[in-house]
Amino acid sequence: MAATATVAAVVAGQLLAHPAGTPAASAVERPSIDGPVPEGSGLDSGPLRLDGPCRTTAAVLDPTAPPASATAAELADAWIHGRGEGQVVAVIDTGVNPGPRLPRVRGAGDVVPGRDGTEDCDAHGTLVAGVLAATEDTAGHSGIAPGVEIVSIRQSSSVLRAESPGPGGPTVGAGVGTLSTLARSIRAAVDAGAGVINISEVACVPAGTVLADATLGGAIRYAAVDHDVVVVAAAGNVGEACGEQNPPATDPSAPGADGWDDVLTIASPAWYDDHVLTVGGVDADGAPAEFSLRGPWVDVAAPAVGLRSVGADGAGVSDFVVAGDGSRTPISGTSFAAPFVAGTAALVRQAHPGLTARQVIARIEDTAIPAAGGHDHAIGHGVVDPVAAVTGVRRAGRPAPSTTTIAAPPPDSGPPGAGAGAGVAAGALALGAIALVVVTLLGSRDTGPDRHRPRDTGPGGTRRRAD
Repeated sequence: MAATATVAAVVAGQLLAHPAGTPAASAVERPSIDGPVPEGSGLDSGPLRLDGPCRTTAAVLDPTAPPASATAAELADAWIHGRGEGQVVAVIDTGVNPGPRLPRVRGAGDVVPGRDGTEDCDAHGTLVAGVLAATEDTAGHSGIAPGVEIVSIRQSSSVLRAESPGPGGPTVGAGVGTLSTLARSIRAAVDAGAGVINISEVACVPAGTVLADATLGGAIRYAAVDHDVVVVAAAGNVGEACGEQNPPATDPSAPGADGWDDVLTIASPAWYDDHVLTVGGVDADGAPAEFSLRGPWVDVAAPAVGLRSVGADGAGVSDFVVAGDGSRTPISGTSFAAPFVAGTAALVRQAHPGLTARQVIARIEDTAIPAAGGHDHAIGHGVVDPVAAVTGVRRAGRPAPSTTTIAAPPPDSGPPGAGAGAGVAAGALALGAIALVVVTLLGSRDTGPDRHRPRDTGPGGTRRRAD
């Protein structure tokens, strides 16, 4: 199944070196939502070009094995009030390709001039949308909320490149997407009528680094506080960019400790704890996925390993991503755990329209199936159960893993594109979340767009990837 090809290029930002001598663990100043609200326009990144073939998907399914995914039958009790009809969910990602299994997609913004967000050359955004909203296929596999309308905003890509500024000028690094363009995308999603926003993108930096994300905080306030929107974000995946795993839980010997002083790696927008529903990943047994970045901001978890979704063309079913060189990567990662939860939020909003965004988040947390040891920094309140979230009745045991989520595998030491287990060239779905180009400041939180100098980045968990 070939993904719809798009022409374009990339905008990137610079990641400055972490200050030498900074302790591995550092007291983290929590992010603020007091920043300015970004402009509602200006998302496109100027002339872009396509750097190689678009990624596509493949289905290598074992018909004798039960899928690690949700079926319509398993979701039936979560659909007692509907399948999300009337709900608008924004997918801020690499774009979404509409197709037979994703029939309700409209665009609301694109980094590519003249486009609207309904093209996806990376396959990532379409797979995310499939986990969230794919209609039932012939085998009964379904997205969590197949009745919702998807608003697609393409704010990032790892296969697009910015055109050279001129003869002799420097080339722009791999990939497009910064914290500033993410902030503008959040505002665009709100202005397009979204009641739920899914963000499967993460920027990771070492603790103690100051992120230039003031406008992102302002955008989150605009969505979650000013317009009562449920914002769902992937926790991120451990790799060279998300370089060090955070502790699994708060030190019980430290009275009053909340875990923030023990953080080694921060992830944005996941760390906007009070205003974002942050989603970690679990494996097929319900145990925390090793690659899922922990943190005191992780609220819940969802399936994130060996998953299935719609094909890259919005049709069929897939469980592998195919890079331009033909290498295949299983679908795994927190990128695809997040839409499982975003779809659940849409079902809750349909079933209980009087609930505020904060109450929807609380309901999802309160009905999650907790880990044996209780709340921790890997899965937060527990594994999300769509049926319990809608009905309000917590069920015993763990909900079945669902094909409606897709994620990417842990990082591999092999060269890019060197086979099914290696990181895909230019950062396809390795590590499951499209990377934001990180812009950090050593002293202040200036977020002006002229601060975003190009750097070679892309999705995944290597140094050139933020998640």
